[in-house]
Amino acid sequence: MKSIVIFVVSDTPTEIGELLVKAGTSVFENSIREVRFHPFVDDKLSIDYLLDLAKQENGLVVYRFASIELKYHMETESQLKGVPIYDVMGSLMETLRSITGEEPVRNLKSSLELDAHYMKKIEAIEFAVKYDDGKNTSGLDQADIILIGVSRTSKTPISIYLANNNYKVANIPLMPEVEPPKELFEIPKHKIFGLILDPNHLVSIRSERIRAMGLTGTSNYGSYERVMLELEKAQQLFDKLECTVIDVTSKAIEEIAAIILANIIRR
Repeated sequence: MKSIVIFVVSDTPTEIGELLVKAGTSVFENSIREVRFHPFVDDKLSIDYLLDLAKQENGLVVYRFASIELKYHMETESQLKGVPIYDVMGSLMETLRSITGEEPVRNLKSSLELDAHYMKKIEAIEFAVKYDDGKNTSGLDQADIILIGVSRTSKTPISIYLANNNYKVANIPLMPEVEPPKELFEIPKHKIFGLILDPNHLVSIRSERIRAMGLTGTSNYGSYERVMLELEKAQQLFDKLECTVIDVTSKAIEEIAAIILANIIRR
């Protein structure tokens, strides 16, 4: 029976990986000697370093990348280095069973550490990952809450926060050039929340993002005109859907979530 170290790696906060690894360590408690968390890993050199470290320490890398480029790099380099990896969209329990050779010491669903409430939370977080940033629109009717809005209106962090409170949340980015998914018009309007932001504040956020990505001068993503166009088109969609609209300017994630939940409970 092998003893392993688990590395939880993401280019965003690691909440999703943390929850899944907690589930795994509770049922493979004899094989997992340490868990290390590495959030905000956003370059290939850092991925290479962590893979080398994982290889030295008989490690499993549990990862989730918003960046397709970083996800592909993780997958190709781990194969070259012979390091087992697990995308949080996969089956963690089978991966742990395979590389440790240990059978689970208790039934996951009956574990005191992982009661029905906790299992529901894991299910909600996996749902949020699957339906993050419009990656999937089939099955939207399974969502408790659907967030829609233009880029940089905090859809993903709000989704994860609500998922930690056991709500299944999908979020969909809005762009003038892309038709919204037709499934949106088949969802009860009380489930849908449109997010808006003060245009000047949004310009500032996007401009900072452009500078961080080294794209200065090559994109109109952060221009006032572009921001206004996107916000106007988004408002037109909100009106068609008759959904609740929330101005997220200067609001904390917890405050926005509280507004959404208050609306859900009231209805």
